[in-house]
Amino acid sequence: MRVIILGAGEQGKVVLNILTYEQEHQVIGFIDVCDNPQIWKTQVKGIEVLGGLSLLPQLYKNEEACLVAEGAIAAFGDNKKRVELAGLAKKIGYRLINAIAPSAVISRCAQLGEGIVISPNVSINPDAKIGDNVIINTGAIIEHDCVIEDGVHIAPGVHLAGGVKVKKNAFVGIGATVIDDLTIGENSIIGAGAVIIKDVPNNVTVVGVPGKIIKSCDSDNRL
Repeated sequence: MRVIILGAGEQGKVVLNILTYEQEHQVIGFIDVCDNPQIWKTQVKGIEVLGGLSLLPQLYKNEEACLVAEGAIAAFGDNKKRVELAGLAKKIGYRLINAIAPSAVISRCAQLGEGIVISPNVSINPDAKIGDNVIINTGAIIEHDCVIEDGVHIAPGVHLAGGVKVKKNAFVGIGATVIDDLTIGENSIIGAGAVIIKDVPNNVTVVGVPGKIIKSCDSDNRL
């Protein structure tokens, strides 16, 4: 399938790297989602940046432009922006693809949504459920029966014990650990290296060992 990557920044580069290991998808170009066209890149790792978001409808199955694209994936670190981009592409008609590194180990009993990025050396164990437009970064461990809701970003080296639930648009920072059967609230941020030993409510930032709330925020908080 011919696909485009929404986002020409660092996350876009990561997604491109993952997709180069498989033959199912051919990346035809990037869409730069930056608001300022003057700072748009022209290429990412040799792949052309085709333009901005206004180009999306034209690229979808447009035979005349010779840039037929059926699939797309949002490659953006900000959770809410990533979900927004994916929703825009899907509304136009694009199929949201997954980018899964070949070294990731994913149980056949796990459930995966769409628009997911799974980086190298990730482990996803039996009966875990991964929602749409989720990033699971390098070396993260998602144990059995975890539920990762839509728009979540799991940073490198995170360890989620069995039965953990991470709610929509939450961010779990590098090397954080969450013990069994806890819930990380919607839009909440877990700091790097934090150890979470009790449930985290919605819309807060938690840091430390053990984790403590240091800030509350509204539902529009962005990472």
